[in-house]
Amino acid sequence: MLGYVKAFKPEMKIKDYELYRGIYCSLCRALGRNYSPVAQLFLSYDFAFAAVLRLAVMQECFSFSQKRCPYNPAKKCMICSEKSELDYCSHAVIITVYYKVLDNLHDKGIKSKIIAALIYPIVWLMHKKAVRLAPGIEKIISESMKNQSELERKNDIGIDEVAHPSADALGRVMSFGFKDGLKNKLYSLGYMVGRFVYILDAADDLEDDVKSGSFNPFKAEYGNIKDKECRRKFAEKAEGMLNLTHSGALDALDEIEKYRFEDILENIVFDGLDHSRKTVLSKYAENEEKGCKYEKSV
Repeated sequence: MLGYVKAFKPEMKIKDYELYRGIYCSLCRALGRNYSPVAQLFLSYDFAFAAVLRLAVMQECFSFSQKRCPYNPAKKCMICSEKSELDYCSHAVIITVYYKVLDNLHDKGIKSKIIAALIYPIVWLMHKKAVRLAPGIEKIISESMKNQSELERKNDIGIDEVAHPSADALGRVMSFGFKDGLKNKLYSLGYMVGRFVYILDAADDLEDDVKSGSFNPFKAEYGNIKDKECRRKFAEKAEGMLNLTHSGALDALDEIEKYRFEDILENIVFDGLDHSRKTVLSKYAENEEKGCKYEKSV
């Protein structure tokens, strides 16, 4: 996941935002506890969403307590007492980062390759531990990356097919360890969010990928992205696909029985994803006299 799945603060109640931040801080501590302070640099709100979702469907009770942030002792933050789900998400962070670094070593520009080469030894050591602690997540993500790589080597491939491995991986990570109906519902939500993120990231990177020659599922049809008409058609195409996927995610969220954090999850999936979509697509819209069709980032 790439930073698109996060809460939209202007629409959150203060109490919900504090709980959301508390889970984020708790996941940060889990990374430091299980790996090292360096691992905390890889924390993102995407995995905070995974933690919120998995904690929301737990029947067991847990609590929050205030503790001082080790990096800002003057500030207190809410810390969740439930460690198993936070540990699970911390392992997912490290395994995902490892494969992202591998991808950058092979596919990105020279700057990304240099950064990836510098951090690879550290990430490799953390990944080695993560594989031992969470072999199930390793299997899911490694299979996804292999399938993704094979699909991206094909010349003619549609967005639906190429988005599947990433969407499937997130669905399996979200639902891992749960059973029966709940497992299927969590998978459905994870799948739709993963598909949304893949499409949005491809839209966000289209201009850069055209310049660099990197793979992008939209490039064959919208490679002339500098052209005004091409940009307009691409924005309409991407918006339609994202809206359809977003609707599926909202339907999947409604099907899940939640014991807590319902307002937080609705904010992330409804307002947060919508804001990310508008922010990305705004750069493809033309600011004419009638105004931009897509809202700018707040």
